[in-house]
Amino acid sequence: MLRPRDYDRLFVSGATFHDGGWHCTIQLDHGRLSLPSGRVAASEPGFPTEAFTQTVPPGRYPIVLAVVEYRRSADGDVVDERVAAARLVIRDEPVDAWELALWPGQDVAALGPREYFGYPVDGGQGSFADADGVQALHEEADGEWWQDFRMDVSDRPTSPTADGPDGEPILVGFTTGVGDGVYPTWIGRTRDGDVACFVTDFFLLPEDRPLGDGPAPAR
Repeated sequence: MLRPRDYDRLFVSGATFHDGGWHCTIQLDHGRLSLPSGRVAASEPGFPTEAFTQTVPPGRYPIVLAVVEYRRSADGDVVDERVAAARLVIRDEPVDAWELALWPGQDVAALGPREYFGYPVDGGQGSFADADGVQALHEEADGEWWQDFRMDVSDRPTSPTADGPDGEPILVGFTTGVGDGVYPTWIGRTRDGDVACFVTDFFLLPEDRPLGDGPAPAR
């Protein structure tokens, strides 16, 4: 099975690295997601998906995006921005262990070396959502609504939202690294075994790429 990387180092505002001659800096974009059902879904927005088997207490939780800014020189203007990973924070506590988030019927024992379960993307976008709320959106909204939402996401890598009947954001969308692929979501657990977060990795940063220090990790 694929092993998770050190996500605490990735979610550090101001962390730097070099990528093919580009000067890259990680900045954090913050949003909120309402989970009235406590059932977490992750998928390309506009496509129905099942909730993960792991539920969380209903509530309103922070979303943090690790956004990579690309410059031609260390003091140059930002030329491009891409989302390296998206984090749904359930508890503001250190992660002691990671496990792959699963959908019903999946078993990690069936995975070979470096294999993983993830959601497919063929439009360059991903999301976190309340599973029940986003299902209602699919049933009630027309195709034009979804097209407009996806246009909002494509305009910027940060997090446009779709609101439920109570005005709370039940869907948060974002771009996915360099675009299409199949992306895993990991569950981070505290030392006591509670769910601390969900993290979807878009494989933008190679596993062996060193990161310069930033001010502090965001949980």
